[in-house]
Amino acid sequence: MITEWKLPRQLDPEAAKANMIAKGVWPVSVWPSSGKPWLSVCMDCGTLVSPVYRNVMQPGRGGCEPCGRTRAATKRSIPVAVAVAAMRAAGVEPLEEYPGMDVPWRSRCLSALCPGLWKGDPARISPRLSDARLSKGSACKYCARIAIRPERAAFEMIRRGVEPQAPYEAAREPWRCTCLRCGADDITPTYANVVLAGQGGCRHCGGRMRVPEEQAVSEMLAAGAQPLDPYRGVNERWRSRCLAPECPGPPERVIYPRLTWVRRGSQACKWCAGVVIAPDAAYGVMVAAGLEPLEAYPGVRGRWKCRCVNPACDAVVFPTLGSVNSRGTGCSECAEYGFKRARPALVYLLRHPRLSAVKVGICNTGTSRIEKHRSRGWQLHSTLAFEAGRDAETLEREVLAEWRAQDWKPVLDENRTYDGWTETAPLTADVPIEVLWDGVVQLRRLLNL
Repeated sequence: MITEWKLPRQLDPEAAKANMIAKGVWPVSVWPSSGKPWLSVCMDCGTLVSPVYRNVMQPGRGGCEPCGRTRAATKRSIPVAVAVAAMRAAGVEPLEEYPGMDVPWRSRCLSALCPGLWKGDPARISPRLSDARLSKGSACKYCARIAIRPERAAFEMIRRGVEPQAPYEAAREPWRCTCLRCGADDITPTYANVVLAGQGGCRHCGGRMRVPEEQAVSEMLAAGAQPLDPYRGVNERWRSRCLAPECPGPPERVIYPRLTWVRRGSQACKWCAGVVIAPDAAYGVMVAAGLEPLEAYPGVRGRWKCRCVNPACDAVVFPTLGSVNSRGTGCSECAEYGFKRARPALVYLLRHPRLSAVKVGICNTGTSRIEKHRSRGWQLHSTLAFEAGRDAETLEREVLAEWRAQDWKPVLDENRTYDGWTETAPLTADVPIEVLWDGVVQLRRLLNL
């Protein structure tokens, strides 16, 4: 039976010395106390050490720290061939003798597309074997996007219109640069903002610098907006009046543009830009597109319940005003493309052997949608027929909701060789395709479709 070691309340110094010797260290000074360093000599390596008695007496502990590190390293040591193989598996080739598990190991990246490669000069990297064995990708810090080569960082900044005037320090550190467009030399963008986030590097060209009120008013007037309030800043909404004589907005034509928007080329007036349309004008657009609105105007991006005025169709559809403006027609049932909710349709279930995936989908009867999937490696399992496509659409939506409720994630092919990957799920031995299809059939019965 193993009992926990406890320090006695009073300890004889000679007994304490004997215990230390048994642990491999010989005390060479007077007994200090159990909680203070005790100058000793390691009986193995001869090093002077100062261990604490009560720490040395703990199970599994020794008195010499250097010897302890050596023993730990020995336990973790692996053959050189295994270490080299592990580094190569992590995408790097060692360039020197194996130094140890946790010691930086000078290497070179094996990837021909390594971001650390610059004009034929390979990057200098020194990954640890312990890190390489844990890495899921490359042990190269440049391929892992942990670091970037300074020369490449400067090149990427120049490509985006700002030339660095100081050495590269870090991705999120301000970097003194000169704008290659306006010549400003007082800008300090960061690499992370300019390259990684795709933002502009010059605050002058980006329109973020505050300008005198006279200049701001002049820019707004040039954009067709007359300011009605004092100037507060380039990013502040500025109450103005649209000056366009044919503005489709209300009589007062009050707008609230930002000077930064105007500088980027946006229209100052939301009515002239078509972002906001008066309800009467929106109604006229839908009528011109062959639709009769059946409810109040929901906004440019809201779905608007309408009836197709075509006597041969008479379908109820839900287009947005934005979509009607963009494609020039409103009724999806009359269009010569897309899924028709009023026509007969199929719900199908496919499987892909290579991807180990299943896919649910819908198509109108008589289309080549399933054949298109077959040409990309999918195999048809079964189909369900519906008189109206809107019922097939409802069943597909409910099936996908059931799959996601089971935490079955979509399967995305690395080569993206098929459409509709969001409608897929992994196919496993626990849930065969027959079980999945039974679930589709049962859902149809429950939904009474």
